[in-house]
Amino acid sequence: MTDTVFPRVVAAAALSNIGDGVRMVALPLLAAATTRDPFAVSALTACAYLPWFLFGLPIGSLVDRSRPETFMAWANTARTLLLAGLSLALLADVRSMLLLYVLAFLLGIGEAAYDNAAQSLVPSVVADEHLEKANSALITAERVGQDLAGPAVGGLLFAASPVLPFGLNAVAMALGVLLLTRIRTAAPQGRARGPVVRTVVTDAAAGMRWLWRARPIRTIVLTGTALTFFTMAWEATLVLLARGPMEISETGYGVMLAVGAIGGVAGSLATPVLVRRFERRALQTGAIAATAAFDLALAAYPHPGLAALAWGGTGAAFAVWNVLSVTLRQRLVPGELLGRVNSANRTFSMAAVPLGALTGGLVADTFGLRAPLWTAAAALSVLALVHAAVTRGDAATVSVRLPGAEPGDAGGDNDADKVGGAR
Repeated sequence: MTDTVFPRVVAAAALSNIGDGVRMVALPLLAAATTRDPFAVSALTACAYLPWFLFGLPIGSLVDRSRPETFMAWANTARTLLLAGLSLALLADVRSMLLLYVLAFLLGIGEAAYDNAAQSLVPSVVADEHLEKANSALITAERVGQDLAGPAVGGLLFAASPVLPFGLNAVAMALGVLLLTRIRTAAPQGRARGPVVRTVVTDAAAGMRWLWRARPIRTIVLTGTALTFFTMAWEATLVLLARGPMEISETGYGVMLAVGAIGGVAGSLATPVLVRRFERRALQTGAIAATAAFDLALAAYPHPGLAALAWGGTGAAFAVWNVLSVTLRQRLVPGELLGRVNSANRTFSMAAVPLGALTGGLVADTFGLRAPLWTAAAALSVLALVHAAVTRGDAATVSVRLPGAEPGDAGGDNDADKVGGAR
């Protein structure tokens, strides 16, 4: 692992994620202080997710055409200016839901650009044998910043003044930019020529074709999407189960989620150790099976302690899955396609979040609050078995890199098929 460069990447990620965690609490609080319309407040979340649907694949294409650290720096510079502008607007007592919608949408574009480029940067500054450790550090920074430190700080600052959390977020982003400006990777080779819009669309289509032909990567992306879908089905209605049958207070619910969030941090930290002891494919299958087991236990016995355990256990399983999945893509996807494949993966998973939440709400409304848990437990049990069967011949692929396509080549069927049998 590069001794001087990668610590800057982690530090920049930590600052960015703490800022994101602060904003994830402060922005809904600001919306709730602006309007009491539930639909208007919920639309803010939709605005934050919408950029992935609209721009996820084009962003991946643009990342592949540039230095990822430059893309990250520009994304955080734009977010810094947006947050500074919001801080000034609040100081002038200017606020409206339209302003917040536009801000959430633009910040969502910046977050999509930053996250995509960050995953593409890691293989350029970290040796292959250290990828699990590197991704573990980055996902740990994400979980601590977005689930633990950021929300706690954001709530306290907002209570003191609505301006403070957004000002802190802007400062954190700006510091991250300063760290990134000292990183310099090699320029991408073989950039496509022609009108930018046409080449971006062509590049995005080439990335999707490669993804569909590369069976192991396609399997990971689709399995991860299904894992997200069924998990969101019950997590979206957990608050109703907690406040209703489990009789958890509002404070207790927050404490339960905070305790459970520790599981995500623990899972990301433990993954490099687990990789040294167990086969990666077995760990991924085990992560799916573990989520099914936690869902089943909570469905059968809805208790506050078990709910915290299920939340934390699911977070740990997701962390293991994410570290291994990101590392697998970094190892097997040719560098000139990595941004586009990362974007495709994130686009699918982002689509699964609202779809899973809506489906879980319908199931809960029709069959009861525990029904999404029973459904998720059954579906994920089947998913674990299917994943184990489909990936049976792929155990050795994580230790090799897919033969790279020449610049401008999407990679043919031959390259994609070689992944399954390489050792």
